[in-house]
Amino acid sequence: MSLDALRGFDMFWIVGGAGILRALEKFSGSPFLSAIRQQLTHVEWAGFRFYDLIFPLFIFISGVSLTYSLSRQIAEHGRAVTARRVVTRGLILFLIGIFYSGGFTNPWPDMRLLGVLQRIALAYTGAGLLFCFLRPRALAAAGAALLVGYWALLTFLPIRDLQLDKAVLAQRTGVANPSAAQVRAAFDATTARV
Repeated sequence: MSLDALRGFDMFWIVGGAGILRALEKFSGSPFLSAIRQQLTHVEWAGFRFYDLIFPLFIFISGVSLTYSLSRQIAEHGRAVTARRVVTRGLILFLIGIFYSGGFTNPWPDMRLLGVLQRIALAYTGAGLLFCFLRPRALAAAGAALLVGYWALLTFLPIRDLQLDKAVLAQRTGVANPSAAQVRAAFDATTARV
């Protein structure tokens, strides 16, 4: 029940809780509501707000509920059937995310391959497959290895200062609406300098 309550709390903010709070703040003009509303916007790069917890909380909830549902499915149908079901669900969710973002109607540089739904699909598929085939100690080791690997990437891999939004690329190519080839050329030129 507590997991369902937490899921409902998270879904409230995903579906439009911030919009309700914005309307209340606009109606009342309360500085208290203004401070809370500010917590419901993303910070560009420096800082952290409540709104930045909504997606990680949803992934956490998905992971916790995965243990309940997959344990039952493994007991009833076996590991192979459950793994096939996990891959199928992940693929369907990934495709729904692509079609939600405009599908294949957008040209390649503008196609959104890694939106929120696609990231949920990848996380669910990866965690589900690990859960299907690894015992608890191996799962703990895999979790630790993933965290250490992620830390190592963030610590030792140099991060380039790339600004690849359309305005910067348009400025670098000198074209208001650059084509895919021009975007690739600007990207290559940017990465060669860095």
